[in-house]
Amino acid sequence: MKKLSGITLTLTCALVFASCFENSGLEKKANTSDNKKAESPWIKQFEDTFDAGSALAKWTKVQRTDYNSQYCDYKSFVPSIQSRDGKGCLEIKAEKLGTGKYQSGLVKSIYQFKPENNTEYLLAANIKLIAMDGANYKSFTDTYGAWPAFWSVQEDGWPVYGEIDIMEGYSFAPNASRFASNLFYGTVIGKNELGNQAERQYPSGFNINGNNGWHLYECFWKMKDNVVTITIKVDNTIVSTYTNNSVSKLNLNKFGNHNIILNMNVGSNDASFINPNKINLFTAVMMWVDDVSVSKRSL
Repeated sequence: MKKLSGITLTLTCALVFASCFENSGLEKKANTSDNKKAESPWIKQFEDTFDAGSALAKWTKVQRTDYNSQYCDYKSFVPSIQSRDGKGCLEIKAEKLGTGKYQSGLVKSIYQFKPENNTEYLLAANIKLIAMDGANYKSFTDTYGAWPAFWSVQEDGWPVYGEIDIMEGYSFAPNASRFASNLFYGTVIGKNELGNQAERQYPSGFNINGNNGWHLYECFWKMKDNVVTITIKVDNTIVSTYTNNSVSKLNLNKFGNHNIILNMNVGSNDASFINPNKINLFTAVMMWVDDVSVSKRSL
């Protein structure tokens, strides 16, 4: 081996040190880049845009009396596709049939979903609530006793496999209407063990007539490392976030495959909640739905 002079040795060491430092920086950058994984893209799993002329082939049109109100009968012919506000919409119209009786509609998706471990689902819908008095439009807030809802549930064995209420609206004119999210769960069929502990009312600033009456309702349902979180948003603002620690006796890991439900209930079996003698829908109260979709991504 050739002996290096002192100057040559010093210069060589300096160059080697600089090279090592530079390579170390590159390696650090590479590792940092590897650790910063971009979020997986959302992949559409289900969608219905309710285009004019299409059929409600992705839904079951239910015919029965509402579980919570003896005053409301769901008729399979009520849900229909109409052109509203310049767009194709699902229309669910609630109308009075006679004393103490109203007809309305409820649709339930054939599609079902729930997150596997390290996945997230996004259920979204654009909805407008409106009333009519003859040929004149009225605000939903002018009515009394209307109860529209956008939710997901596994009805077989309810509430053992859970229920997620993304939007429940209650009209109490002349007092303020109320909107909320909620969860239901229990270990015994037919027995909800949560009461209304999981109800989270929308922020006081929420205006049903804002954005021309159209609002985006979203439910983010994810399981990350076996921890389940449900987040409800309205117009991109968080309304509520649920985990197993949010409510006593809640176990989100037991929630099963859910169907999507859209409906307009009228009245309640609890007269102290909605007084049947005060119900006023004018000519009709309607739920218009422009789009419903479910997307999925990996976490």
